[in-house]
Amino acid sequence: MDLIFLGTRGDIEKKTRRHRRHSALLVKTANARVVVDCGADWLGRIEGLQPSAVVVTHVHPDHARGLANGAPCPVYATAETWQLLAAYPIAARRIMQERKPIDVNGVVFEAFPVEHSIRAPAVGYRISVSRRSVFYVPDVVAIRHPAAALFGIDVYIGDGATVTRPIIRQRDGVRIGHSPIRTQLDWCRAQAVKLAIFTHCGSQIVGGDERVLGTLVRRLGRERGIDARIAFDGMQLNFDALDPDQGGDPGSRFQSDPCGTSMLKEQW
Repeated sequence: MDLIFLGTRGDIEKKTRRHRRHSALLVKTANARVVVDCGADWLGRIEGLQPSAVVVTHVHPDHARGLANGAPCPVYATAETWQLLAAYPIAARRIMQERKPIDVNGVVFEAFPVEHSIRAPAVGYRISVSRRSVFYVPDVVAIRHPAAALFGIDVYIGDGATVTRPIIRQRDGVRIGHSPIRTQLDWCRAQAVKLAIFTHCGSQIVGGDERVLGTLVRRLGRERGIDARIAFDGMQLNFDALDPDQGGDPGSRFQSDPCGTSMLKEQW
């Protein structure tokens, strides 16, 4: 399993070369190309990725509007999300049930409910291939079953909307918004997660000095025994390099493909 960060920008106006498109993750294996989330920036571009499936976390425009004209493959989402996407002309609709693992072209997805939005209920996904597992949650206030979601995972991929300051408010007694990277690293420490990557970057990162903020994120991670990093468009995580006991080189586990995939080279 390889992970390619096709996009890493949240629902903000600001964009840079490193954070140009809305958050989208390509899970690539020998037999599958599963894209997780397809925001507005991907409208008219999803076909170029040649996905075997698309999996959606929630219906916010920066996660699902790229499917407004349909999809060239099956699309997986929760029943609540499908109700909100009823007008989208997607032929092959698959329902993702919460806490029930489902095989998507050889990649196993398990949806965990998270606090983020009332109007657009969201999930995070535990994604597994063979012995490798990651947890992907680009928008989150809290994970409702954190121990089950994070236990034994190789990588946590979380919400980069803010580094240290919460963006959380309450509506009808329910918390909505985004927990900061610092809080998410505490969750990772509690479950002995050793590698955390943050996508869906907000204005603090995209509009700020990313070298300074990247150093801060790495320091916050080191204080908790975690290798913590900010993702960028085209960053690739090579799982063969995660385990030095298996002949991998941890220093080479991150690779940079400025296009995320060569098929989009002319569009980037």
